[in-house]
Amino acid sequence: MPRRLAITGLFEASILEYDDRPLVPDEVLVRSELASGKHGTTFSMFDQRTFDGMRFDVDRHLVVADDRGAGPGSPSPDNPWNTGTSGLGVVEAVGVDVKQFAAGDRVFGLMDIRETNIRSQKDLWHLGDIDPLLALCVEPAYVAIHCVRESNLRYGDRLAVIGLGALGLLAVSIAREAGAENIIAIDLLPKRRELAAEYGADHTLDPRVDDLPLLIRDLTDGMGVDIAIELTGAYAGLNTAIACARVGGTICSAGFYQGEANSLFLGREWHHNRLTMIVPHGCGWGHEPRDYPYWDSQRASDTIVAMMRSGRLKAPGLINKTYSLPDAVNVYQHIRQNPNEIIKFAVDLAAR
Repeated sequence: MPRRLAITGLFEASILEYDDRPLVPDEVLVRSELASGKHGTTFSMFDQRTFDGMRFDVDRHLVVADDRGAGPGSPSPDNPWNTGTSGLGVVEAVGVDVKQFAAGDRVFGLMDIRETNIRSQKDLWHLGDIDPLLALCVEPAYVAIHCVRESNLRYGDRLAVIGLGALGLLAVSIAREAGAENIIAIDLLPKRRELAAEYGADHTLDPRVDDLPLLIRDLTDGMGVDIAIELTGAYAGLNTAIACARVGGTICSAGFYQGEANSLFLGREWHHNRLTMIVPHGCGWGHEPRDYPYWDSQRASDTIVAMMRSGRLKAPGLINKTYSLPDAVNVYQHIRQNPNEIIKFAVDLAAR
């Protein structure tokens, strides 16, 4: 039986066996070679304060009491969570309506960390000559590209990116390609700041040693940044983003915040500087990009893949740790114990 890496407890992963179901007409069965997951959002999901006894009603776009008495629940062996977001491998079989893929094709796309993946053909692309480790960044790039696009970043804008996990680092790379004039990258961890500099950040700052709002004013002719993209998922990070923006600036709030906000001071810069705040597409449920229908989810994904193929979207070193499947059961413990060591991880499912 095929195996999967599943979350079976808080910060715990296990290898579980499973059976593949039959394909429906538009689906593809992929024998997985490499796959990757995210850990920042996953760790936030372990918290569960935001949805304790609540659920998001997609039809009404409202968080309501969970009258079903369910909710996501905590991960357990009886309620395992998926670990993966992106993967690549070789097509083994296709449904009767699949025209663009055939057995033997090497593909990548949205996948779980498991030895076989069944996906709709719209979630997959031919790998071609794209670097496999770059291909595994297709899912986080989806959020990052909307952080930049929906913030309305324009050529010559000054930008702060707060939080340099995979999403933040890709936002730095995409913003540089989009024409940002001065990119300021902020994170607690030195390896992430070093990589941000390689991706095009003009300045990298450590919030523990720098007075960020004042320093960013010094780096932007006294004004502050035009756009601050906040990706830490911490209210203190959001407060910093607000304080770093210029009068009339934009805050792109893409972090997955938990619990009540107890470190926001909305009577300060937020009130006096007349800021605009957005949550970009790629965060949350049940909506299309802001300029839908001309820019939809499929166009966004196809654009990311096209930029990877052309060499305009690069992410060298972003995936900096690869596990075999047996060793990957320790990945979340490794991240908690040594957060500076792992930026984004992959699992080699073909290793024996």
